[in-house]
Amino acid sequence: MGSFRAALPSPRVVTRVPVPGARRHRGVLAWLTAGVLMSAGGCASAPPVVTLPPDAMGAPPPVRWPVRTAPHVDLWLHGLAMLRADSAGTGSVVPLYRRGYRDSLVVVRNQAPVLTRLDALRDSLARRMAVRGYLSAEFVPFAFGSWTELQAVAERVLQVEGDPRRTGERGEALASVFPTPADRGWLRDFLEALGDEQARFFGAEYQRQLRARQRVVTAVDSLWQRHYRARLERFLNNTGQRQGELLLVLPLGGEGRMVPGREGRPVVAVPFPGRVEDAVEVVYVAAHEVTGTLVAQVVADHTTPAERRSGEGDRRVATGQVLAGAMLLEGVAPELADGYRQYYLRQAGERAAPAATAAQRAVRFAARFPLPEAIVTGLQRQVALVLGGI
Repeated sequence: MGSFRAALPSPRVVTRVPVPGARRHRGVLAWLTAGVLMSAGGCASAPPVVTLPPDAMGAPPPVRWPVRTAPHVDLWLHGLAMLRADSAGTGSVVPLYRRGYRDSLVVVRNQAPVLTRLDALRDSLARRMAVRGYLSAEFVPFAFGSWTELQAVAERVLQVEGDPRRTGERGEALASVFPTPADRGWLRDFLEALGDEQARFFGAEYQRQLRARQRVVTAVDSLWQRHYRARLERFLNNTGQRQGELLLVLPLGGEGRMVPGREGRPVVAVPFPGRVEDAVEVVYVAAHEVTGTLVAQVVADHTTPAERRSGEGDRRVATGQVLAGAMLLEGVAPELADGYRQYYLRQAGERAAPAATAAQRAVRFAARFPLPEAIVTGLQRQVALVLGGI
């Protein structure tokens, strides 16, 4: 397995002072662990040294919800996106991966031109994925701090053939995503393909995209930290999400992803906009994601066991989060509500009518994301209660 090791930089923190760090397939996410490093400094014996608090020295206070990037998350999801259709398996009309992501990367690769093991193994990997789904695989990279760390655990799982007594806690959870010898064979091939993909193409392409989007990162960070995080603060605090992280991920679409992060602080993975003028889309998807627990509770109260077994419960949660995100923004940042609806209508594949008004879009939005009236009413009530502090 050593032949496909490809080092990636550690997760990059955009804001100055990082804070260490659910939705579907929650069981897989229990393996996220905290790694907090503390350092202590000494002081001279004479004369005595007076240590000022950080703000007194001009340093910014810790950021509650820093904006970050994590290259190994992008690489893993890039690999899955190249194998899976945009919205396959998500239970939502909103795609998990950015619309056209795979096609746009194929164009870039053809211009190079470049062929990697991911290209060579694509058909066999995609066939197996179509049969087994591997939906929980979308959450795998969030449990690790780097590509090297993920590889080491995965190689251990492969070496001991998934034996939970010999894999360690995170290895046991990874093995649960790939439980059979055939599944672990898929994992071995996928890791090999990603290693070669990183070395031959994606590493350079990712760095190129980061350089091209530096102004976007600045715009996102400013919009989030200076304006809308504070607007969302009451909702976040009252739902136990006072601290967390926003992760900009190139392959993601409007469906986003939310996982429990370090010390129980959520990590919200959002699309990485390509233009400064699209920076507000990060706020849209963040609002969509942070409603997840609330939506799941309301849907559970109005969904029968038979509906849950059929997958209807998951579909209702996916739709409910789209609606709840709009309700949340109506309550805390109403100037964003119409833009949010337009964004999710586009994500669902609809083109905006040139002469449509905000009221007409609201009607079309409700029709495009339908739910039983009892669930809609329950969502409205719960969002209002949370914003009211109850």
